[in-house]
Amino acid sequence: MPEPYCLAMVLCDAVYRDATTGKFTLLGTFSTVGAASYPAKVRFSVYFAVTDGLGPTGLRLRLVDAAAGIADRSSPAAEGPVFEITADLSFDDPLEVFESVVGIETTLPKPGLYHCELLANDELLMSRRLLAVQHGDEQESSDV
Repeated sequence: MPEPYCLAMVLCDAVYRDATTGKFTLLGTFSTVGAASYPAKVRFSVYFAVTDGLGPTGLRLRLVDAAAGIADRSSPAAEGPVFEITADLSFDDPLEVFESVVGIETTLPKPGLYHCELLANDELLMSRRLLAVQHGDEQESSDV
């Protein structure tokens, strides 16, 4: 069975999908979030597009502390994910492109580096870094 392939994975503030065309528009792409203090609540979206699948496929999107390491085939992140969601889908044709958006609302326990990982059938397809920084007291935490 073909292994799915991730065409794109983007962290952004929001995603708009046109009801007529089905096209996605990504709003406010980023790779860093900031807060005045931690733990900090964050809310953002992850857009992704996957192709080359055939048959039933289990997708998993998770956010993990980079200190735990990027996912591999044999073991989940040691400390567990900060956020995780799973979905089952079925590819009827390997040429099909499955596009979706996941809204993430979670709490980052501390500043530092995180990985947003997309897996298919427990195989890592793509990973994106998310850097969480702590602002000084002079800035507001509204950009989280």
